[in-house]
Amino acid sequence: MDNSPTLLYVEDEDGIRDQLSRFLGYFSGELYLAKDGKEGLELYKKHLPDIVISDIKMPKMDGIEMAKAIKAIDPKQHIVFTTAHSESGFFMDAIDLQVDGYILKPINLDQLEKKLDGIKEHLRLKRYYEKHQEELERKAYIDDLTQIYNRTYFKEQFSKEISRYKREKTPLSLIFMDIDKFKDLNDNYGHQAGDEVLKELATLINNNIREMDTFSRWGGEEFAIIQPNTAPKNSKKVAEYLRKMIKKHLFSNNLSVTCSFGLATFGDDDTQELIMKRADEALYRAKNSGRDRVEIG
Repeated sequence: MDNSPTLLYVEDEDGIRDQLSRFLGYFSGELYLAKDGKEGLELYKKHLPDIVISDIKMPKMDGIEMAKAIKAIDPKQHIVFTTAHSESGFFMDAIDLQVDGYILKPINLDQLEKKLDGIKEHLRLKRYYEKHQEELERKAYIDDLTQIYNRTYFKEQFSKEISRYKREKTPLSLIFMDIDKFKDLNDNYGHQAGDEVLKELATLINNNIREMDTFSRWGGEEFAIIQPNTAPKNSKKVAEYLRKMIKKHLFSNNLSVTCSFGLATFGDDDTQELIMKRADEALYRAKNSGRDRVEIG
């Protein structure tokens, strides 16, 4: 059964275990059976099932001891006790362990099914939110058009890299780059052609920088590259290499473009805002000094 939970059932009485396991087999995607707490704990560690159903009073290791060991591994593990015992001590222990409940023997299958359905729904919702949380986080950090990081991710990552610089004192450089005369390209060839250039350029740059570098779209036709452990002269070499590579590249629709670059290296008195300002001013100088060039801020 697709998306059915995996389940561990621990019961020392053979007849009860065999009878209930047939019912649980229909409910679960995978069913693991154990005859005491010790065996149950071993199976739990091996398979990490979604739900544990266990008798309480068993030889070698009782259900309470096993549940304590399981909760030490995963405090949120779903556990349901089945028991013929009504001693208050057992139930107080079960409450302290924050288990999902208990079913008295002889087991009422309707009651057990209702309990398991509730846990199954909780698991379904948990998986749904986990899946969509990843998707939401990805959308929050990825530029829709170019599929590279966006400004939000850039700012967060740059803040982390600055903190690392302050701890380790390794050089940290920043490159701002901008496509020259991009408005003319859009006006002459259309926005679809412009979008293709943006996507192609993003892929081209992404494939020619280090894995440790962070490449992001700052906005419009402007991009940024965070370069950890990179001194000014090496940052300039990278910028010049990228500039020449872009100039030689033939884009879709037989288009050619050039880019201007402004770079800056983090100093002891810098802040995130200051180094970005210096890199932006260097980019502005490159744009106003003939374009298709690299300037240092």
